[in-house]
Amino acid sequence: MSTAPAARRGPYAKTAERRSEIIASATAVFSAHGYQGGSLRQIAKQLDLSLTTVMHHFPTKVSLLAAVLEQEDAADPDFAERSRRDGFVPSILGIVRRNLGRRELVRMFSIVSAEATYPGHEAHAWLQRRYATVTADYAELIAHDVAAGRLAPAGGTADAVTLAGLVVTGWEGIQIRWLADDTDPVAAMDALLHALLRPRG
Repeated sequence: MSTAPAARRGPYAKTAERRSEIIASATAVFSAHGYQGGSLRQIAKQLDLSLTTVMHHFPTKVSLLAAVLEQEDAADPDFAERSRRDGFVPSILGIVRRNLGRRELVRMFSIVSAEATYPGHEAHAWLQRRYATVTADYAELIAHDVAAGRLAPAGGTADAVTLAGLVVTGWEGIQIRWLADDTDPVAAMDALLHALLRPRG
């Protein structure tokens, strides 16, 4: 009885490992060539796999890009805990600083998210889910800091969900300016967060 679960885990573990390898390769290819310049065929070649094998795990390039971006988001699993401990504003600024070394990934997200605003785009549902999740997470962390006396939002009447949405929207605009003309994203985001959330101390 005890050996049966282990036997079943083998194929699942191998599948998860293969998916991780493909995502890692896609991250490298997209970072080097951009989303438009990279292809599933290039990724398959880099891993010495058939295109069919790659498409078994990720049927479209958009589905693979979504996995790359989701993994990048998940690369900071301690964000919520750090925000509750150190504060929402410094924790967000830490991510902005980290993104200075991920310019091509930020560029890819900006391009694909703009294209995915079209309802018929294959990444439209993914983009909607991502915005809903990030906004809800940020709203909870902002509310936590308001209750703890760390933040005194401008006007004092805006709810946490509205504030979270403004943080997300402002951040993406700041990233586009950074990509376009090297506007300092850390300084710009710091100014936005202080004007919007008014951190105390």
